[in-house]
Amino acid sequence: MDIPSKRTKGVREVVKIVKPRTTLKRKRSSETVEKPVSPTEITREKIASQWVTHKQCAYMGDDYYAIFFNSDVNLSSIMPILDQDDKLEDGVYTWVILSLNDDDVQDKKPRMYLKKTLSSYEFGTKHQEILYQITCKHMQCENYKLFFAGELLKTGNTIKYNLESGTYMKEKLNPKKRTIGTIHMSKITAGAMINDLLNKTGELTIRRENDTFITHKSIPLTKNDLKIYNFFGAKIYKFDNSESCKTFTKRGNSLSLRELGGSIVNISSPKTGGTRSRRTKKTRKHKTKNN
Repeated sequence: MDIPSKRTKGVREVVKIVKPRTTLKRKRSSETVEKPVSPTEITREKIASQWVTHKQCAYMGDDYYAIFFNSDVNLSSIMPILDQDDKLEDGVYTWVILSLNDDDVQDKKPRMYLKKTLSSYEFGTKHQEILYQITCKHMQCENYKLFFAGELLKTGNTIKYNLESGTYMKEKLNPKKRTIGTIHMSKITAGAMINDLLNKTGELTIRRENDTFITHKSIPLTKNDLKIYNFFGAKIYKFDNSESCKTFTKRGNSLSLRELGGSIVNISSPKTGGTRSRRTKKTRKHKTKNN
């Protein structure tokens, strides 16, 4: 509608009245449910390209130890791999949930694979090592889908788990790249899968934790651990402080073992049957005297 305005020097101005547009804000449906993160396709090339390092320092008492394995030592074979059908002992484990990514296979249900962690070094029990061992059986590497990966702590009938895997879960659950709803649903889905795969009898209590279970404090280094590593051909270096030990394990370190105040140690395996044989001899002598 046009409304005549005041005349200015014989010119008639017309003012137009424009009706305001009505904007309706779409309400976000409260029934909208976020989906968990999609599984990651795993191939042999992808696993092989990921750098696995075991150059770490752990302490026992006042001493710090750095352990080096030769490149020809197959660390993955040292620690046996377990799956969801095995009865788990108490302890700390690393785990992954995988399914076959093959259209020709009918049963592609996800399965859970675990490795018990001997110490905080995680020799042979890192997630990359589990995946390589599972996906490359008998030199035939199949393609898999990785759903989740993390750590697990079993104590009695209680299982605590987390999604701590810097290589596989850090980016998938990055709050800068994922919505809060997606991360929340991913954690719920992971817990439900673990419960279905491990708690088949319903006797276990399973709950999620945010903290890591693999630390020097939670899995303290023992002399027996050093004997096992020594048995499998590891070189063990001892230092009297953590700084020297960490410097020695850094890539490109130019300082020698002597300059860092360290020393190489050889911890031989315990003799089997020695004590028993001495007791047998004493018993025989004692019987001879009595006879």
